[in-house]
Amino acid sequence: MKKVKKGILVLFAVVIVFLLYRWIFSSDNERDFVLEEEYGSFSPYDVESYDGKYVAKQKVERLGDVRYIRVYVYEKETGELAGDFWVERAWDFWGICWENDSYNIWTQSADVGIYCYRYEDGEWRRDSINMERPEYIVSRWEAKEAAKE
Repeated sequence: MKKVKKGILVLFAVVIVFLLYRWIFSSDNERDFVLEEEYGSFSPYDVESYDGKYVAKQKVERLGDVRYIRVYVYEKETGELAGDFWVERAWDFWGICWENDSYNIWTQSADVGIYCYRYEDGEWRRDSINMERPEYIVSRWEAKEAAKE
């Protein structure tokens, strides 16, 4: 009987610690701080398009021995997969953001920089030629530099 009581007590303590951990580390204030101070316009979390039609989710997946980021874009209303694309290695990746007036998605990585995945003909394709980043999309480096001023 004493073993059962101890087991229940230990289980209860583990649940309490888990709940406190989740509450502390998933608060909205903490997420806002990380997004503004560490990533510029980019986010490591799920991000909605400007009109709420799509939501882009970033997942770490293995390709051989290396972990990469793969972005899955879903129609928000139906949950249907609208498209997906591989981005960069997960180790150096800092997130994505949508343009304010289109379905183009920008990505930010420490080693390769910032790239646009243009939305054309129902697909997102990396555009390494015609990239002209809108002024309102701020990189991590620009955000850190502005914070020093």
